[in-house]
Amino acid sequence: MKKKFFWIINILFCYSLLFHLQKITAQNIKDGLIDKKKIYSLTKDEVVAQNENSLGIYQDELGYIVVTADVKKFTRNYHIGERVYGPFDRRLVEKPTFNLSSWGFIDSRGDTSLVFLNGKQLGKFLLPEYPITLKIAKNTWAYALINQTEGTNKIIVNGTAYGPYADIIDYYLSNDGKRWALAYAEKPEECYVVFSSGEKLGPYKTIHSFSFIEGAGNRWVTLVEKKDEKSTSISETKEINNFTVITHNGEVGTYQQEKIDTPEFDFKNLIQKGNNYGLNVVKDNQFYYLGNDKLYGPYKKQVESVDMGEEYNKFNYIDKTTKNLHFTGEGIFSRNVDKYYVSESRKSIAIIKHAGNQKDSLFVNDKYFKGVFNKIIALKFAPKSEEWAIISENPDKSVTLHFSNQKECGPFYADLTHSLPYIILGQSAKHWAFHFIEAKTGEMNLFLDNKKYGGEKINFLGTMAITKEDNKEYFSWFTLEDKSIVYLNKLVLD
Repeated sequence: MKKKFFWIINILFCYSLLFHLQKITAQNIKDGLIDKKKIYSLTKDEVVAQNENSLGIYQDELGYIVVTADVKKFTRNYHIGERVYGPFDRRLVEKPTFNLSSWGFIDSRGDTSLVFLNGKQLGKFLLPEYPITLKIAKNTWAYALINQTEGTNKIIVNGTAYGPYADIIDYYLSNDGKRWALAYAEKPEECYVVFSSGEKLGPYKTIHSFSFIEGAGNRWVTLVEKKDEKSTSISETKEINNFTVITHNGEVGTYQQEKIDTPEFDFKNLIQKGNNYGLNVVKDNQFYYLGNDKLYGPYKKQVESVDMGEEYNKFNYIDKTTKNLHFTGEGIFSRNVDKYYVSESRKSIAIIKHAGNQKDSLFVNDKYFKGVFNKIIALKFAPKSEEWAIISENPDKSVTLHFSNQKECGPFYADLTHSLPYIILGQSAKHWAFHFIEAKTGEMNLFLDNKKYGGEKINFLGTMAITKEDNKEYFSWFTLEDKSIVYLNKLVLD
């Protein structure tokens, strides 16, 4: 468990979550207004990691968690609103955890480990006991408690301890926080799954994966290796281990853990979203796609570009061999498809088709743009409308933005060798943010509604999100200015 869930922090990481901030200044950009709010001023020996930011919504107010580290003392502090938590010095630490309503973290000071949730201390433990892996879902929280001396583990859920167990494989919270499950082993090759309801599955030889599925009732899916699981004989000298897919409906099927001549195949490719689950499976050495207990195929290669919708049985994928786009595996929606994108509402679909040395074509619902664009490398739908924007790569390696309202912006000279440029749209295509690494300088550039933001002393930290405050929506992003002051910026969207 310890090796599975720990990760090594280099020196510092910085995260953001919503909390109270103090307004400092504002500047106009086009027809919007940018508010700049100071988060923290670094001291002489403190640093901020620029690639570890994330934004979210917390009590409908814009805010943050920032973790700073003293590079000489090897300690870190958590800055949340007007409070500072720390210093802490655990060498092996975990990321702060947060969802749309809560935040928390686990860290240590010497031999003492502390668990915090929404500013309150949930637990204080002395070695040989220490907590790891805080998980939060709505109003439910859980973490594991390891006892090094006894060699046992407990799971703490909303303050109640369960166990001890010889080995905790993992534990899971449903997205709504109403259900939880624990996968554990009583001894080698004797594994179980126990639910918050008391229901128990097993014993199994191995539990490879588990996920809750949304919807009415206790819906879930797990990939296991049964104790009496037989292998599949491929030849006189080759046998392949099998695994079984089990859901709330019972055993779905048994499939191969490997595919001959396809060493890159990973049988644990389970995707779960909303009311759906799916994964590529191999049966009789042929590829199939298993979606919501139903088998589709066979296919010569594993399907790709799987898009799972929230609504039951609303998922799509591309048959890699034929390049046919399948809707819920039942029918071919379009042929010769290279890429496709689905809007958040799932009312619109955009299909991209390459034509060799000729220009790309784009289908968006009933509109057809035949041979109009240079190589299309990305498309983005606006979250609150069916409007869209695409990024195309020009012959000189520059990129151009094309919008559904027929506007174009660019060219932009982005470094496409290390990372793709990123665009985010507001409620419609009227407002947009575009950031990329400039090819010549290697610096991160940010454009807001086609106007460059920043300057020599302003370093865009590379995270852009849409947040809400007072029933208004904003583009929000971090900057590090004068090499020492961290700001959170927001641009109102109308």
